[in-house]
Amino acid sequence: MGLLDALFRPRKAEPPKIDDLFKLHPASVGLERFGLAATGKAGVCFKTIEPKGFESTKKEIVDILTNSAFEARYDVTKDDYGFTWVTIESYAPDDAIANVYMASQLLVDGGFGDHIVCAVFRFDHGDRPAYWIYNYRRASFYPFVPLQNRERDSQLEYRLRLQVSEELPVETIDYWYPIWGVPF
Repeated sequence: MGLLDALFRPRKAEPPKIDDLFKLHPASVGLERFGLAATGKAGVCFKTIEPKGFESTKKEIVDILTNSAFEARYDVTKDDYGFTWVTIESYAPDDAIANVYMASQLLVDGGFGDHIVCAVFRFDHGDRPAYWIYNYRRASFYPFVPLQNRERDSQLEYRLRLQVSEELPVETIDYWYPIWGVPF
């Protein structure tokens, strides 16, 4: 192999790291003490896939979620930005994590791992949502607390980060991207 081959050969993308999703459950105990209530609402966001190639994987996801021991309501939708979401509403917050994990694993197994963008878990802070976002590529979480007019509560986000820094792999602030229009 020559130098040019090494420089320009396409690299195979690493599969997304989904096992860290389970670290959210123990961290949610500390978040509860901080005033966040887990809602059981969660979702997986991924770049839209050609319908022809995605149909069998979508059917598997629906079948697994329908027949899962973890009871949940789910939906597969597209958002205003063209991304596809598998949204899940579970009766127990830890079931939401397990269901997101299953949907993510099926996407990876179906060959669509490089399409997965993030997982989002909704908590409520009083009467407003506070999300924990898992970036699959960077294998880390970060908080997102939207306010009115596309603003965010950066102070609360930073305090939430400090609250869970022992339990969760938390992304550096440079990578805390807002996800506007979360469908739950």
